[in-house]
Amino acid sequence: MGKIIMPFLCMLLLFPAATSGSEPEGLICPNPDVLMKTTEKDKGELIQALADIIPKVYGLSTDYQEWQIEVIKPMPILTGMEENYYKMAINFCGKNVANHSWFVRLRFPRLLPAQSASLGELYIVKETNNKWVPWFQYH
Repeated sequence: MGKIIMPFLCMLLLFPAATSGSEPEGLICPNPDVLMKTTEKDKGELIQALADIIPKVYGLSTDYQEWQIEVIKPMPILTGMEENYYKMAINFCGKNVANHSWFVRLRFPRLLPAQSASLGELYIVKETNNKWVPWFQYH
């Protein structure tokens, strides 16, 4: 009997059972009842709002004062590998929030050549009060 139980206990310790994971740090799901539907026509407005959003999310360090937009799209139209960000948004906060969200990938040139450190990715929605709100910072 002991020969059967010991390997079983070792397996339990080495391979813990899957549990529902905790929410990612910094995740704040927006209230779906106050989200505005946006389209690619709203891109310019979001670009202007980034001037206020980026210091609030990344802080006032000189490393983040200069930035470039690499991708800025409504999440439902993401394609290829970037479509995974849309799927993550659905998993985090539901399809309604994901369908109202934008994906923004930023590059902070002062942090180059460190590719990962110089990358910023945000999930952003527009609320009915016309305010753009970041709800998740992936990088």
